[in-house]
Amino acid sequence: MSKSDDQSLPNIFPEKWNKVLKEIPEFKDTADAASPDELKKIIVTCEGNIYTIEGSKEADIKLSGAKELVKEMSAPYKDALKVQMAKIKYALFCLEGKGTELGDKESE
Repeated sequence: MSKSDDQSLPNIFPEKWNKVLKEIPEFKDTADAASPDELKKIIVTCEGNIYTIEGSKEADIKLSGAKELVKEMSAPYKDALKVQMAKIKYALFCLEGKGTELGDKESE
C-alpha cells in the first residue's frame, strides 16, 4: 500500500475497543512505544491467548450445561414466536393474493 493509500484509511481507533483499552492503559502505552516487530509479537501472543481461552470455554462443563438449559427453557418461547411469525407471513400472503398492496410506498 502506498503512502497516499494510507491517508485514506481512518486514523481514529474504534470507540468500542477504545473503551476496553481504557481499562488497561499500560498496554496502550506499551503498544504506542513498540516497534513493528514488537507489535507483531504482541499480536501472536494475543492470538495464542485467544486460542487457549476459547479451548477453556469449550471445555467448561458448567457453561455448556447452562447453555443447554437456556436453550431447553427458551424453546417454547422461540417456537411460539415462530408460529406467530408464520401466521403473520401467511396473512400477508393472503392479503397480497386478494389485491392488497403491501409495504410502505412512501419510502420509495
